[in-house]
Amino acid sequence: MNDEEVDRLIDESLEIPVPEGLSARLEAHIDALAANEKKRKNGRLMYRATAAAAIALLCISIFLKTEKQSPAPSMIDTFSNPEEAAVAAGQALAFMSAQLNKGIGKVENAGQEIEKVNQLLDKHLKN
Repeated sequence: MNDEEVDRLIDESLEIPVPEGLSARLEAHIDALAANEKKRKNGRLMYRATAAAAIALLCISIFLKTEKQSPAPSMIDTFSNPEEAAVAAGQALAFMSAQLNKGIGKVENAGQEIEKVNQLLDKHLKN
């Protein structure tokens, strides 16, 4: 069955008169939609290819950047005199101890505040 026979059967089955050239306009519109869909598919393919190339370039550049970084320096002594090293280590430990004590004091203060809040809550919840 060809297009002309289909048009003739449609015309015969409809009681409403069909305008001249309707079939041709519908076919042209369908063809235009199909062409537009092909353009979209080509655009999507181009977008995906560009995205894949960008990701590959990013991965390669990260790899090359990590390769060019110098190796970690080896551990060497900073003090040639052991007595100076012992004094510096003692100072560092004293500093750390002072800072730790400050932090513990703040935690204790926070604990006291929490206890006060809990007592207030208990008092109000019991009433």
